[in-house]
Amino acid sequence: MDLKKVFEPKSIAVVGVSVTNPLNPGTVIFNKNLYEMDVETFPVNLRGGKIEGRTIYPSVLDMPEQVDLAVIAIRADLVNPVLEECGKAGIGGAVVISGGFAEVGDSGVERQNELVRIAEEYDIALIGPNCMGVYSPPYVDTFFLPSERMVKPPEGNVAIVSQSGGFIVDQFLSKYAERKIGVSAAVSIGNKAVVDETILMEYFLKDRRTKTVAMYLEGFRPGEGRRFLEIAREFTRNKHIIVFRAGKTAGGQRAALSHTCSVAASPRLASDIFKQYGILEAENEQEVVSFAKVLSFKETKPIRNGNVVIITVSGGHGVVCADLVPQYGLNLVEFTEEEIREMRQMINPSAARIASLRNPIDLTGSAKDSDMEKVFEYVLQLDKVEAVLILTFPYPPTITMQIGRRLSNIAGKYGKPVVAYVPWLLKYAIIIEGFEINNVPVAHTVEEAVQMISGLKKRHSRE
Repeated sequence: MDLKKVFEPKSIAVVGVSVTNPLNPGTVIFNKNLYEMDVETFPVNLRGGKIEGRTIYPSVLDMPEQVDLAVIAIRADLVNPVLEECGKAGIGGAVVISGGFAEVGDSGVERQNELVRIAEEYDIALIGPNCMGVYSPPYVDTFFLPSERMVKPPEGNVAIVSQSGGFIVDQFLSKYAERKIGVSAAVSIGNKAVVDETILMEYFLKDRRTKTVAMYLEGFRPGEGRRFLEIAREFTRNKHIIVFRAGKTAGGQRAALSHTCSVAASPRLASDIFKQYGILEAENEQEVVSFAKVLSFKETKPIRNGNVVIITVSGGHGVVCADLVPQYGLNLVEFTEEEIREMRQMINPSAARIASLRNPIDLTGSAKDSDMEKVFEYVLQLDKVEAVLILTFPYPPTITMQIGRRLSNIAGKYGKPVVAYVPWLLKYAIIIEGFEINNVPVAHTVEEAVQMISGLKKRHSRE
């Protein structure tokens, strides 16, 4: 099967458009791709007619040209005959939005088995059923939510795979957009009757646009887990996998079985195996965001032991950060008296008199840009320092709006992981951009900053 026809189609057919209901899923998908994506789009409905000035074709067999992808959004009992027509028309990819398959029980299982048979007979790369499908900018968007209801992140190098369509829209796309995490593709796989996580991993391994894959998993069917781990071992040699698992409790496992017909594994066993194979497991939805953000940036030196330094101009934020560091398996570097003395001599007299330099390094509101630069570069040169957390605040008048650019220029000289926290407000965008353009990710919260460093440590724990 050719997944490029799913993720980078030149043409698509949307089966299930309506001339009377503008909110019909097929109609929403047709309009989004017609006006927003770089793909030739054909409407299909047995009744024919016109929509947006375009001829509606009764069948995919009646279209004037062969298309790469069919998006099927019709009643479940009509799906298989349409998929058969897609096969006869030579269509290589299909997204089945419709529910009513294995997730509903016996009759649905039979219907899904027939769906698989047809897809295999014609070698169709099929996503779904019971899914939202694929968002792959700038090529295609099969999510049946109107654009005004969705928030889309910028294009980037993180691919998203989720068994839940709602989760992918809310927890991935919306939060990634908020934090400017760029996405190469997003796939809601639903019942994963044909294309599953492993097949997608094989595709993203070779995909030039993708560096990291972030996944929401409800479980594996028998035999899937081993295949997934085999490709994960190869994938994590040069790219990253983030997994957020649901179905860790008895209630969650029952819900997963009902939702997508998936069986969840033992939580402890799965975590141990993931670590062994280099898979980065997110413990909650916040880590799904923070891990993806830090891994989307240029590679830095690995963190082996988790030895970090905190630099701040706010003592309170430093204390909060220091409390979080051990909770995430990290360590505060201890400075010698000589090192403390040397740092104190670097900074301006007003700050030197009151600064606390034991880690957290609190330079206080009397610090200037140059004070932060000097201390920052000093600690980066120390072999015992593996990473630095910078808690930057633009409130003191002696800290300029150029602080992000100035500190990130220094960070680039040493190649060690550096994460900044800056209040994420439009007013301070120039500071945030100064950091991020120069490969220093900026967190929304102090805890998110610590999570990012923790993610880098976990990423290298197998090596």
